[in-house]
Amino acid sequence: MTGEKKPTGEPATTGAPESRARRSFGQMAKSRLARVFAGTFLVAFVSRLLVLGMTIIVARQLSPSGYGLFTFATGTAFLCAQFAGLGWPALMSRLIPILRVQENWPALRSLLRWGDTIVLLGSLVAFTLVFVAMTLPGFDKELQAGLALTLILIFPTALTLSRRSQLAGARRPVIGIIFDETIPPAAVILITIVADLSEALPILITYGTFAALGTVFSTYFFRRALPKQTWEAAPVGNVRAWTVMALPLLMGMSAKLVMNRLDILMLGPLANLAEVGYFGAAFRITYLLTFPQIVMMQIVTPLLAESIGSGEERQMWRHFRTAIIFSLATALPASIVLCIYSGPIATTIFGGDFAQSAAPLSILALSQAVSALTIPLAGLLIAIGKGAKYGQINLIALVTNVGLNFAFIPSYGAVGAAMSSMIAVVLMFCLQAHSVFRARNNILESKHNLGLDDVKNASGT
Repeated sequence: MTGEKKPTGEPATTGAPESRARRSFGQMAKSRLARVFAGTFLVAFVSRLLVLGMTIIVARQLSPSGYGLFTFATGTAFLCAQFAGLGWPALMSRLIPILRVQENWPALRSLLRWGDTIVLLGSLVAFTLVFVAMTLPGFDKELQAGLALTLILIFPTALTLSRRSQLAGARRPVIGIIFDETIPPAAVILITIVADLSEALPILITYGTFAALGTVFSTYFFRRALPKQTWEAAPVGNVRAWTVMALPLLMGMSAKLVMNRLDILMLGPLANLAEVGYFGAAFRITYLLTFPQIVMMQIVTPLLAESIGSGEERQMWRHFRTAIIFSLATALPASIVLCIYSGPIATTIFGGDFAQSAAPLSILALSQAVSALTIPLAGLLIAIGKGAKYGQINLIALVTNVGLNFAFIPSYGAVGAAMSSMIAVVLMFCLQAHSVFRARNNILESKHNLGLDDVKNASGT
């Protein structure tokens, strides 16, 4: 009616989006989420610096080809570990907070037991396949050496990734980061400097040993992070239903992670290990660009799932909106700096032998800025039950990346791999944004899409 006053606190129409953004940041700055994020961000920042420090020291100790061998082995082990879990680590990080809210201890116990079993069996299968591949007659000697080193890392990498996802679901992401990305690279830095290691084998053994120790300690802290009722309950769950939920997550998350490592794997046979070294050095620098968004989503993604589970749609959108703004603000400025000064940055950090990393660094810097925006989009798609759509989008981007690698790498080497990644990431962002826009009016269906009814039925409640 004319003259009717707006309720107190209602934002004016003019400048409403900006006011909502300021209000979202103001509310989050005073919340427990902000305190958790600050602690997690600090630890993640230190861990990324340690990973970069490890990269610099290893690259300077080895030649570009030697560093390429190191990068090939660690990248292949990571991919094996990702597929070994069949999507269960990602599933557990989403379902652990929901089952805790429901106090569904039998289902939670069953989820954790089957998750660990599947990761172990998957790791065994991956180990066997890599071993068989490296023993095939006529296999390239350099790649054979890389696969032999990969075997050292498969089990510790798979178990550490699983524990990190579980700890994120239990709202203990800091512990997962410490034992996954802090202690192993710190140990490599220390031992490489003290012992003056100059070969990839002892460096990888050091990394694998401390990753295995991290798995043991993270298991201990994870058990303490969950209520004792979890471990006292008799496991009751529907493994088939959970597997159906996990596989789309495997396809989606693995496709994205494979894209980050696929260029390294394809550069080896399509070019040479020196090109792997140039690309790996550039990628490690840009790797810093996305860690703030990953940290944010490790905290926000379980909250998105909780918001959906409790029907708090407005709160869910507030978390998502803040994550998008944060991603843009933290990725774009650094990306521009890296793109402009790629040459001096590459040679200053890694030395003159890595001058050819400058060109792929410029392209990857822009690519990672776009990739930073896909992180909150992916978290929301999964939270609203669009895991299958998320998987389809990432698979399309992965296939695009593979095709472009075959076209570009033989002629352009590391630069061609970087070009392929950028095109695929831009495609992924466009498709994800379109899917979120189309799903914005169907959020109320998310509780069903997440399979919460199946979870309850599986536990007999």
